[in-house]
Amino acid sequence: MSSFNLTRRTFVLGAAMTLGLAGCGLKPSLAPGGAAQSLFGRLRARDPENRLEYLFVRRFEERAGLTTSGDLVLTYDLDITRSAQGITSEQITSRYMLSGKATYSVRRAGSEASLAHGSVTAFTGYSATGSTVATQAAQADAAERLATQLADLVVARLTAEATRLQ
Repeated sequence: MSSFNLTRRTFVLGAAMTLGLAGCGLKPSLAPGGAAQSLFGRLRARDPENRLEYLFVRRFEERAGLTTSGDLVLTYDLDITRSAQGITSEQITSRYMLSGKATYSVRRAGSEASLAHGSVTAFTGYSATGSTVATQAAQADAAERLATQLADLVVARLTAEATRLQ
C-alpha cells in the first residue's frame, strides 16, 4: 500500500509542477512567433574570405535563413589550430585534432554598436593512417565538420539571446 501512495504522490506532484510551469508565461524560443523566429531572414553574415569561412557561413545560413538584405550583420573571426594526437612508436603521427574558436558579433547594418557578441569553441579529429590523398580528404572533412559545429553553436547562442536582438 505504501508503494502505491508513493507512486500516487509522485504523480500528483508531477502534475502540479506541470500545471505550474504551463501558466508561467514561458514560450519556446523556436516556436512559431517565438523570439528566435524574428531573427530568421534578418541576420546576414559577412562575406567569407576562405574555404573554412565559406563552410561556416553556408551552415549559418542553413540554420538562420539565407538573406542578402538583412538589417542585422554577423561579423565573425575563425581561429583553427591543428595538433598531433596519435603518434606511433616510429614517431609517425596517426591522428590529428582540429580545435576551433569562433568569435562573433551582431550589429545593426550601418552601425558599429554590438547588440550581441561572444565566442564558441569546438573540436574534431581525423586519421592520418591512409594514403596522402585519404589523409587530405579526412582533413578537409574534419574542417567541414568543425565549421558546421561552430556555426551551429553560434546560432544556438544567438537563439538564446534573440530577445535582445529584436
